[in-house]
Amino acid sequence: MKKGHIFFISWVAWAWKGTVIRALLKDETFNLNLALSCKTREPRIWEKPGIDYIKLTLEEFKKSIENNEFLEYNFIHNQAYYWTRIKDVLDDWINLWRYILKEMDILILPKVLEENKISREHFTYIFLDIPLEEIKNRMASRWDDVTWNDYVNRINSAKKEKELIYLADHIIDASLSPEETLLELKKIINNKINQN
Repeated sequence: MKKGHIFFISWVAWAWKGTVIRALLKDETFNLNLALSCKTREPRIWEKPGIDYIKLTLEEFKKSIENNEFLEYNFIHNQAYYWTRIKDVLDDWINLWRYILKEMDILILPKVLEENKISREHFTYIFLDIPLEEIKNRMASRWDDVTWNDYVNRINSAKKEKELIYLADHIIDASLSPEETLLELKKIINNKINQN
């Protein structure tokens, strides 16, 4: 039976992630749907819970773990828990033959592969990478929006993430412009959809 496919997108800090995902969702060529992440943190100024992500409490997160409802979860940038519920990718999308985008931290990919809660044939993992020096430069250009703790946390996270990029199906050089990064991402998604 035909199934849908999920494109997991991961990235180091400041790698155009938000820009390219918004552009992909607007492109009617692919008819992609966004599977929202669950997060315990408060929304940022430009975010709306229920539209940009699913806001849940720490108690709800713990209950989700107890009930084995998650595909993956992680504590990101020493700030908050982020996780994916199984039903949000399998029941709501994959089993309905949909093509979807889903953010997922590469630090959790080894556990996802080990536990095999989602068949490997149903997802493609794409990593947006930029050199550490470029991350530092991009963050430094926005000092008004970045605290020192945030800077240190994100650089440390990037170092850990880069150690696992060999697990990704595709690695995109996001030191390119947003337009060039988006073009590379579209090529990967288009090729996979045409193979299905």
